[in-house]
Amino acid sequence: MRLTDEVINDIRNSANIVEVIGHYIPLEKKGKSYRAVCPFHDDHDPSLSISEDKQIYKCFVCNNGGNVFTFVSNFKKISFPEAVSEVASIIGKPITIDLAPKKVSKYQHYYDLLNTMISYCTYLLSASKLGQDAMNYLENRGLNNDIIEYFNIGLNPENNKIYDYLKNHNFKDEDMIKAGVCRMLDSGMADVFYNRIIFPIHDKDGNPIAFTARDYKGNSDSKYINSNDNIIYTKGDNLYNYHRAKQAIKKSGFVFVCEGVMDVIAFYRAEKENVVATLGTACTKNQIELLKSLSNKVVLAYDGDNAGQNANLKLGETLLENGFDVHVVDNNTLLDPDEIIKQYGEKALKDLSGKQISYIDFAIKYYKKRYNLDNYEDRKNMTIQVSRLIEKIKDEYDRDNYTNELYELTKIRKRVYRDNSKVEYNSKVADVSYSIDGLTKAEYTILVQIAMSRKALDTYQRQLGCLLDDNNQKLAMLIVDDYRKNEKCSLSRIYDESDDVAIQNLITNLALVESLPSEYDEESLIGAIDKVKLEIKRKKMEDLKEKIGSISTLQPEKAEEYLREYEKLIKELGGKNG
Repeated sequence: MRLTDEVINDIRNSANIVEVIGHYIPLEKKGKSYRAVCPFHDDHDPSLSISEDKQIYKCFVCNNGGNVFTFVSNFKKISFPEAVSEVASIIGKPITIDLAPKKVSKYQHYYDLLNTMISYCTYLLSASKLGQDAMNYLENRGLNNDIIEYFNIGLNPENNKIYDYLKNHNFKDEDMIKAGVCRMLDSGMADVFYNRIIFPIHDKDGNPIAFTARDYKGNSDSKYINSNDNIIYTKGDNLYNYHRAKQAIKKSGFVFVCEGVMDVIAFYRAEKENVVATLGTACTKNQIELLKSLSNKVVLAYDGDNAGQNANLKLGETLLENGFDVHVVDNNTLLDPDEIIKQYGEKALKDLSGKQISYIDFAIKYYKKRYNLDNYEDRKNMTIQVSRLIEKIKDEYDRDNYTNELYELTKIRKRVYRDNSKVEYNSKVADVSYSIDGLTKAEYTILVQIAMSRKALDTYQRQLGCLLDDNNQKLAMLIVDDYRKNEKCSLSRIYDESDDVAIQNLITNLALVESLPSEYDEESLIGAIDKVKLEIKRKKMEDLKEKIGSISTLQPEKAEEYLREYEKLIKELGGKNG
């Protein structure tokens, strides 16, 4: 299909920018607009604002903004035609357009290699005699065929069968080594994960990149071995199960974060699909960015033992610093999720997953167990530790409440020195209308109303016809022109068709001033027109005053004419010439 203006307009008019952006990142409704953590810069507070009625988004920190196609193009780093096609698919109007051949990843050969290995390993586990013992082991741990298939679990048997299989499929020794599945020994090439059940790890786009492998025969001191960092895998750059969980996370509004592969599988067995694992207790900057793309609300679900609770405390602080809404599963069992199911059943883990407490409540419980509150020094140390965490909370109301709660527990107040000469500003995005003057707001009011209503346009053209700001006037003319070409005006369409950056920025600003009318309002339109008229008269008076002063001695008759016009304007303004 050729991507014509008619096709683009149909998709743009059919798409809801809130629905499309919400397909990629979590949104939160704030007043008439929606807010989100901006994916285009290192954002801790929600600074991306989306206007549903104007179908425009903008970040007031990094200034990334535009319409539905702009967002998808910037977010996915794809061309405009590809963005149109992707939006069409999201809204249920899929199209096939003539695109340049899609660029193949330089790592595609390695993805193909691992996919070939995974297919063979899943066959060996589920459909061959070699897999019988491994299948019995998994079944004894409660993993049925559906779970095995869903997580692509397979078997890497002994005798280097994987190497032989890959070799027969024309993969090179060098590539198997680079992909981390085979290695060169003195005796020749050998499988890395032999005699182990393998659990594939994928990147955020679903490409296989690594494995964690379980000894099921009890032959090794290491229950699990994992892929080393290699040409396609860096442990700290990925979250296990990201590609499967992202839709469930967006639906539920939050993400469970746990430690390992079996924890994710345990939650899945307990009917919780919105779960990822860090594959360890640490969490890197890149993993935090991945979490941001999923949800601003995180529920930590590390093991119930000391190591797991320590991980909850440490990671929770990091996430709090990065602007997340952090909660913790209140796990007092000393068990990991898989052990909970083994001892108490799947319903027990499902019930436990619903017992979530705030991160600060968790921290208070954590330190209460480690400090003797009958001892002053311990109470003081606990106050210092928890106060440090409370200070990272952005909501002042919550900070005050937690501070009071901590005082009731320890009877120690933290001493705070305030420097009254220092002024700090809230970093959260404010309504743009708070920072624009009255005339600008009046012209903005006119622009949004004439864009949404022909009746407003008729009133504007009849009573005013022009705006004072050059860019505002340019946009007004573009709106008039858009009505000539189309039945309805669309600021989103004008944004696409304009190559003037100033006009594009103006459109995104207009869309996100919350105090502007969201529907035709004749009273506010007339009020805005009157304000602009008043300013036009004042500017004309200033111009006349300057002219009178410059020509009064050389052209007295002309000066008299200007003076009469000046006095007329004063009367019209009711004597207010300032």
